[in-house]
Amino acid sequence: MARVDFDEADEALLEGALAYVENDIRKAERLLSSLDVDEMEPVFGAQVNLAVAQLVEKKDPAEALNRLERVMLDAPGTLLEEAALRLGVMLAEHHGDTDKADRYARLYFDRYYRSVYAGNFRARFSSVYVARPAGSEEKTIATIADAVTRIPPDQQIDIYLSIGRRALVAGNLKLCGMAADEAMKIGNVSKSARQRAQLYQAASTLTERDTTETLASLKAINRDELHVADQKLLDAAFGVLGEIRKPLMTDRARDPEDLMSETALDTSVLDRANSVLDAVRNDLKELDQ
Repeated sequence: MARVDFDEADEALLEGALAYVENDIRKAERLLSSLDVDEMEPVFGAQVNLAVAQLVEKKDPAEALNRLERVMLDAPGTLLEEAALRLGVMLAEHHGDTDKADRYARLYFDRYYRSVYAGNFRARFSSVYVARPAGSEEKTIATIADAVTRIPPDQQIDIYLSIGRRALVAGNLKLCGMAADEAMKIGNVSKSARQRAQLYQAASTLTERDTTETLASLKAINRDELHVADQKLLDAAFGVLGEIRKPLMTDRARDPEDLMSETALDTSVLDRANSVLDAVRNDLKELDQ
């Protein structure tokens, strides 16, 4: 730029690119947004659109989505399209267009599940679907199943377990249990994955199942097969179960004729259980950061 005189359009492009790599967001947005991408070679224009979409995604998600769709149309099968799909899922979800987010996710898994960036996308994908509103768990699981249907079973298992863990930390116990169930339905589940699924299944129903049965399920889990964060969760599950069982044992010792249901828990017991779960959720969130 110092040695060559460029025409006005090229100068704006170069100045905008320089501002972009120097993280001068306002200048980069002003200059790159002013360019007429319709006059550019399509793949080159897609690069500009992708950059602008990233620059305006927070203040104008609708414009960012429009730019990303142009990238998908102009540069199919490239890293540009892959990046546009990854960002598009998050933007569409935050913009409230869940149908579009679902479509982008399916396209990504269909085309790019082998990508070196796919692991990052799986984590983003999990966070999106765990954040779906309570009461939509069945639809959420069906949408996830549709999106991942063509990818290898081991990747499907990883996704379901990631969603299960995130859902448990977020307090959506129903989605946690359903995701763990889906993981167990897939063939050739590894030993460690099976232990994780069993942990999430048990933890998601601590206050609902017979405590003796739940205790047996937790004891059957091989602690050594779990990640350190899941070991913490296992410890918390035992702690919650112990709190639940205390009043039951006390009442039975006082009155042998009392055959109170294991699930008929008083409010104080549930409060203690929720307090322990809240504590472990905070710990797990710190480990995720």
